[in-house]
Amino acid sequence: MRSSIAALLLAIASCPVSGEQGQAQFTVAVNVPVRVLLEVIEQPTELTLSAADVARGYKDVSARYRVRHNDRRGYLLQIAPRTGITSRIDINGLGAEMTLRDEVLDVRRPGQTFEQELRLEFRFVLDAGVPSGTFELPVSVAAAPI
Repeated sequence: MRSSIAALLLAIASCPVSGEQGQAQFTVAVNVPVRVLLEVIEQPTELTLSAADVARGYKDVSARYRVRHNDRRGYLLQIAPRTGITSRIDINGLGAEMTLRDEVLDVRRPGQTFEQELRLEFRFVLDAGVPSGTFELPVSVAAAPI
């Protein structure tokens, strides 16, 4: 048995061996989905109106947000009114003063950095006849891809 294995190995070793080289090219594509994440750093969940606020006709509120995104084109900041206690909402902190009434305000934000902190100042101009008390915050802030 050993001699037959040795003969077989000798026969294989004496066979001519050849090899070839080859190459190929291919393209790899990666599709990264666009993501936008809005994190509330500081924002009240409720709006408390005192008698002085009602007499003055408005209430000022500050809020801070962090937006993370992965699109060089930027993102869309969406600010929408909630509840019926305001006649308008004035917004500062987006480069120019903006006013929100009954519609959603879409503000295109540049994509200079992939993490931005926003500091917004809201002035809630009150409807006539709104009583003092505690209400749901009359604004909603969201971020979406462009």
